[in-house]
Amino acid sequence: MTRSEGKVPWYGRLTEILMPLLGPADVGRQDDAPPPRTVREVECPLCHHPMSEHRLEQVGGKNRHYCPA
Repeated sequence: MTRSEGKVPWYGRLTEILMPLLGPADVGRQDDAPPPRTVREVECPLCHHPMSEHRLEQVGGKNRHYCPA
Protein backbone atom coordinates (compact mmCIF):
# COMPACT_ATOMS: atom_id res chain seq x y z
CA MET A 1 0.00 0.00 0.00
CA THR A 2 1.41 3.30 -1.00
CA ARG A 3 -0.01 6.75 -0.64
CA SER A 4 -0.35 7.10 -4.43
CA GLU A 5 -3.13 4.44 -4.41
CA GLY A 6 -5.44 6.68 -2.38
CA LYS A 7 -6.34 6.79 1.27
CA VAL A 8 -4.31 4.35 3.37
CA PRO A 9 -5.98 2.88 6.50
CA TRP A 10 -4.44 3.60 9.90
CA TYR A 11 -2.72 0.18 10.11
CA GLY A 12 -1.20 0.74 6.67
CA ARG A 13 0.28 4.04 7.80
CA LEU A 14 1.56 2.40 10.98
CA THR A 15 3.20 -0.34 8.89
CA GLU A 16 4.83 2.27 6.63
CA ILE A 17 6.33 3.94 9.70
CA LEU A 18 7.47 0.80 11.54
CA MET A 19 8.76 -1.31 8.63
CA PRO A 20 11.97 0.71 8.08
CA LEU A 21 12.65 0.66 11.82
CA LEU A 22 11.78 -2.94 12.70
CA GLY A 23 11.98 -4.78 9.38
CA PRO A 24 10.03 -7.91 8.43
CA ALA A 25 9.28 -10.78 10.79
CA ASP A 26 12.17 -13.09 11.67
CA VAL A 27 10.76 -16.53 10.97
CA GLY A 28 13.94 -18.47 10.25
CA ARG A 29 14.85 -20.63 7.28
CA GLN A 30 12.18 -22.85 5.77
CA ASP A 31 14.43 -25.91 5.52
CA ASP A 32 15.31 -25.87 9.24
CA ALA A 33 13.66 -28.58 11.31
CA PRO A 34 11.28 -27.37 14.02
CA PRO A 35 12.54 -27.69 17.60
CA PRO A 36 11.66 -31.01 19.26
CA ARG A 37 8.49 -31.01 21.33
CA THR A 38 8.72 -32.19 24.90
CA VAL A 39 6.38 -35.02 25.81
CA ARG A 40 4.72 -34.48 29.13
CA GLU A 41 3.68 -37.59 31.02
CA VAL A 42 0.17 -37.20 32.44
CA GLU A 43 -0.41 -38.72 35.84
CA CYS A 44 -3.51 -40.55 37.01
CA PRO A 45 -5.78 -38.42 39.23
CA LEU A 46 -6.52 -41.46 41.42
CA CYS A 47 -3.16 -43.15 42.07
CA HIS A 48 -0.69 -40.52 40.71
CA HIS A 49 1.16 -43.08 38.57
CA PRO A 50 1.87 -42.24 34.90
CA MET A 51 -1.10 -42.93 32.62
CA SER A 52 1.17 -44.99 30.34
CA GLU A 53 1.16 -47.68 33.07
CA HIS A 54 -2.65 -47.92 33.04
CA ARG A 55 -4.94 -50.04 30.93
CA LEU A 56 -7.89 -48.32 29.28
CA GLU A 57 -10.76 -50.29 27.75
CA GLN A 58 -14.01 -49.34 26.12
CA VAL A 59 -16.79 -51.78 27.02
CA GLY A 60 -20.33 -51.22 25.79
CA GLY A 61 -19.73 -47.53 25.03
CA LYS A 62 -18.27 -46.89 28.48
CA ASN A 63 -14.61 -46.36 29.31
CA ARG A 64 -12.91 -48.51 31.95
CA HIS A 65 -9.74 -47.37 33.66
CA TYR A 66 -7.53 -49.96 35.36
CA CYS A 67 -4.86 -48.65 37.75
CA PRO A 68 -1.63 -50.64 38.24
CA ALA A 69 -1.64 -49.98 41.99
